[in-house]
Amino acid sequence: MKKGALLLLLVLFFLNTGAQSFFYFEARPDTLNQTLAPYKIFLSIEANNNATGRILYTNPISNDVKLVELQFIDSAITATSVSDSVIKRYLFPKGAPKYLSGKADSLFFIPRIVFVKITDSLGSYYEPQTVEFKSNNRQWQAAASITKEQKTFEELVKNKEFVKRFYRDGEPFYDYLGALNKRGLNANELSVTFYFIAIAATNDASVGSLAKKDLAKMTDLFTNLTQQIKINFVPILITGESFNKLNVDRVIDSLKPKSIDIVFFYFSGHGFRYNGDVSKYPRMSFRVSKLQLRAEINLGVEDVYKRLLAKKARVTIVVGDCCNERLGASSPFGLDILRPRDPGTAGLKLNIDNAKKLFFPSQPLSIIIGSASANQLAVGNPDLGSFFTNYFQAELKNVLYSNTAKASWWNIIKLADESTNYRSKSALCNQTPNEDGRCIQKAERKVMPLQ
Repeated sequence: MKKGALLLLLVLFFLNTGAQSFFYFEARPDTLNQTLAPYKIFLSIEANNNATGRILYTNPISNDVKLVELQFIDSAITATSVSDSVIKRYLFPKGAPKYLSGKADSLFFIPRIVFVKITDSLGSYYEPQTVEFKSNNRQWQAAASITKEQKTFEELVKNKEFVKRFYRDGEPFYDYLGALNKRGLNANELSVTFYFIAIAATNDASVGSLAKKDLAKMTDLFTNLTQQIKINFVPILITGESFNKLNVDRVIDSLKPKSIDIVFFYFSGHGFRYNGDVSKYPRMSFRVSKLQLRAEINLGVEDVYKRLLAKKARVTIVVGDCCNERLGASSPFGLDILRPRDPGTAGLKLNIDNAKKLFFPSQPLSIIIGSASANQLAVGNPDLGSFFTNYFQAELKNVLYSNTAKASWWNIIKLADESTNYRSKSALCNQTPNEDGRCIQKAERKVMPLQ
């Protein structure tokens, strides 16, 4: 490594895609008054797009090596730079550095990471462009030089000694690099069937682009999960030209799960509520033409929940990601969020214990979720999909593919709801706005029994 180079190793746990992204950077800060020893950083982007960095830093005067932890926050709702068709996103430092070894140091340079939006045949994503540092005059200055390369999780597993510079034995991340519990399912669990009923308004002119992305994320998640745990997966997709109330009613009426099975109903599309509705949950709209009467082509999320609950499967989950506002309200779009390119799932390890706790409970489990509370709109972004679906599947993956997250449905929904509420503020709403006219979106949910 060149003398004076600033080494930045950014480990991006981007769980919105179901994989982890790893980047290696070498950079030199633009400073004239001192020569800095290499900084070395592990940065993990969480499911809510905020991040934690662990930084090995050497004081330029004493030569003391210190391990510093720094929190970062995605700029998705606060700052988007657009210049010459270039869209930038930042990971800003949040709060003061925490010194895990060594004393606080006034000579430590605070970094922020700059990402640029890329659109190619794979879709759109954010690629790290450079690192900037807060100089002595409190201004952000770009690194004088920077190189980078992408690494895989599998490569880190093979090089745990390198990771050990930042994480010690017994810490959750380092333990995750080792072998997780290898136990599989028992004979009774292996006979479980997972019914996934997915309804998506993919042909709709206004929300179709979101619904397509929502459908792909949820379907991929459960396809991969059921393949890994080796249980029967029955996806029932009602999309495109088949998107109508009659087909949904037929599927629900004909469904005959065993008492040990899993039934997961998911809807992405338009939703609404009548002024006199008692249920806190929205109605799902199947209207594709102005000639159709809404009263004849909608289904209440809570009504579907009750119908499926009567089937007496072991696990019954109903999710409606749609607006819950009066008729005629339009779905708002918020800003995109920081999304690195997905390098694939090489080396990812399923936490079988967490999977069993969520999908193979000892007693019957039922969950109902409406992504927006009464008189609220559901926010999304055409490049990303619906915010709630994005964060819900991200938090679920975080539990399934790590040993750091709490295996609790209530916690998964709570974290997804908090992230959705935060990101919804990047959109402007005429309905139930906050003080500056930005959207408020809070999920309605129930988990029985609470876990």
